[in-house]
Amino acid sequence: MQYSDEELVERYGAGDGESFRMLVERYQDRVYHIVYGIVGNKDEAEDLSQEVFLRVYRFLHRFKGKSRFYTWLYRLTVNVCLSARRKRKNEPGKIFSLADSSKYGDDPGEIELADESFSPLKVLQNREMAETIKSAINSLSEVLKSTFVLREFEELSYEELTRVFQCSKGTIKSRLSRAREQLRRKIEPYLNGTV
Repeated sequence: MQYSDEELVERYGAGDGESFRMLVERYQDRVYHIVYGIVGNKDEAEDLSQEVFLRVYRFLHRFKGKSRFYTWLYRLTVNVCLSARRKRKNEPGKIFSLADSSKYGDDPGEIELADESFSPLKVLQNREMAETIKSAINSLSEVLKSTFVLREFEELSYEELTRVFQCSKGTIKSRLSRAREQLRRKIEPYLNGTV
């Protein structure tokens, strides 16, 4: 039987430990990809993903159901990532993968070419473009990067983002607009051939 998130939370609260395992299985890949998208390091993403679920385990009793479970989980995930980044404030930011493991294999940093007829020059140009995009996204502030990743790669709605970041829809739109403008300015010279 397929239980909703809220039913699993309720069952867990009633002492059903299997329900927690089911929640972890349901969300572990999504949490990992969000974390990896923010921190850009595979090992750190694995560690922080585990930290997210440890916090879920410790604080699930505080979930009151005022929002959807995944909204609460995404907010917790972003908070864990931002907290980890603050601890490493002086370390340069990392880049994140544009790949989705369900499409590209187990390594979120690995992108496989679908067509082997690409010329070596085309492959090199694609890699350069991917690096330019990664570098541009990496240059965003943590809050802009987190908002951009959740909207563009996790496809959260504006309403979901307002709950995750606990701010207005206008603030979310402003953050996304600033992120897109910064990305456009960084990527445009590459596209125009001036780099």
